Amino acid sequence: MQEFVSFGLHIALIRQLAWLPKGYDLVPEGTVITSARLRSILLALEEANGPSVLVRLGRHLALKEQQPVLTMLRQGATPELIADRWHRLEGYSHARSRTDYQAAGKSLTLHRAAVRGQPPARVENLLMHGFMVGLLEAVGVENVSSAILPSHGPSIPVIRNGKLIKKLDFAGRALRFRISWQSYVAISSGYPFMANMPGTAPTVGNSRPVVQKLCAVLEHDIGRSWTIEDVANALDTSGRTLQRRLQQANSRFSDLLRLMRVREACRLLAGTSLMVGEIGFWCGFTDNAHFSRDFRRLVGMPPSVYREASLGHAGLTRA
Repeated sequence: MQEFVSFGLHIALIRQLAWLPKGYDLVPEGTVITSARLRSILLALEEANGPSVLVRLGRHLALKEQQPVLTMLRQGATPELIADRWHRLEGYSHARSRTDYQAAGKSLTLHRAAVRGQPPARVENLLMHGFMVGLLEAVGVENVSSAILPSHGPSIPVIRNGKLIKKLDFAGRALRFRISWQSYVAISSGYPFMANMPGTAPTVGNSRPVVQKLCAVLEHDIGRSWTIEDVANALDTSGRTLQRRLQQANSRFSDLLRLMRVREACRLLAGTSLMVGEIGFWCGFTDNAHFSRDFRRLVGMPPSVYREASLGHAGLTRA
């Protein structure tokens, strides 16, 4: 549950307990929510209401809440991008568990596994099952069905045509599940975090058309796990041709990608109240350590110091 706690999703999850029978009774006032404490709350929920309540909780969390990290996950995403972003967030927060996925047509098959230690608990997997369904519905997937895929025996339906099956009776951890849908109509949305680019942000410094076009593609979805082949496809060329043109412009793809990510980080640090960790994830860095290292290399100071300097320069103080 580390990924939920690291990005503040546990707060939103506790809010969603208000919609469940006696949900708030599980969290006495003043309770400090850790990963272990959150897991025990989920265990108590399942014992009192059955496993389907955890799927419902995860689904509502992804659909109803407006935490910045949820906005980041949902922004301009396709079903496959949703799964990829969540997998990257688990890595960014050094979560003990990872959610691998396979996309095929109108379906995603997800498999939860531990990076270290014991496999993720059943309650975590059920919550994640609903959470992924909710994220997919939030970006335009319709008429969702889902099922748990046990290692032996037939699949166990959980959602049919958008309706949650209230009584689930099965054994096991529910590590593997499939989500399918009948249609997907992308929901358009504007850029979620508006702020001006500060004058102190590093500049591209190369006016060659190939560099400017490449940077425009990266800027459109800076948090994506970009490869040079991805950008080449967006520019209707081949990866080899793009690489050769960049060499002719005395530029490298990896350097430009790092630069654009740091530029966006500067903009968000100076102009929004997002947490530093949220900004690092949104900008596509692997984790906070890589974010701080690359930012310091290009800007000359850590992200937190840059934010303080930007606030001071603007005559602002923190609340």
